[in-house]
Amino acid sequence: LRTSMRDPFERLWVRDFYLNTAFKVIVLLDASASMGYVGVVSRMQVAQEITSQLALSAYHSGDPFGLYTANEATIKSAVMPTRLNRSAWLWVKQRLSQLKPSGSSVAGLIKLTAQLPKRRSLVFIVSDFRWPKGQYQQILKQLSHHDVVPILLQDPAEVDAMPTSGIATLRDSETGQTRFVWMRKNLIARIKAARQAHVDDIASISRTYGCKPLVVKGAFEPMQLTRYFMERNT
Repeated sequence: LRTSMRDPFERLWVRDFYLNTAFKVIVLLDASASMGYVGVVSRMQVAQEITSQLALSAYHSGDPFGLYTANEATIKSAVMPTRLNRSAWLWVKQRLSQLKPSGSSVAGLIKLTAQLPKRRSLVFIVSDFRWPKGQYQQILKQLSHHDVVPILLQDPAEVDAMPTSGIATLRDSETGQTRFVWMRKNLIARIKAARQAHVDDIASISRTYGCKPLVVKGAFEPMQLTRYFMERNT
């Protein structure tokens, strides 16, 4: 009102308040060897679909998007600094389709957290979380000031589609070591229990740091993310 009264041209001045709602969307992608697993689906293909969908959604919402990929070290060819980019989803598809997972840890991913924006952002961790002991806690601790969404990738072939009898070959995705085993009920039960224990462990650690994992079994459907956020906010 005072500004309007002082205007010599007798114009009416209005102060306009607005909130900057742009929210940075960042994906931390695990590129260790176990992410190269191919069963009912290709694990890296699922990771690619999730990441490209997040990039496209971020652009439609007017939010900057960033991608940081690593195993023991940063995969520079699959790193996109956080910015508003209309073609980020296409870049993600092209780069991740050429990515060959390797290595046995995500030490490089932990180091990359220092490069993330200081301002609170929405950070997705896309992985099967077959990490060395303590690394998951370490990365969540360093991301404590962000809104973190761990996305845990699973494949039905790992347990549900396993043979129930006869000789089977089991392979460690991280070390490449193979082992022949005779499939029987008690062994299958132990394998299923180990997988569930892994999921429970990730969920328990996540709760400690105030987040909740989204478990993606097999192929990814965008509605899974929608349901996740609806359930998380209720």
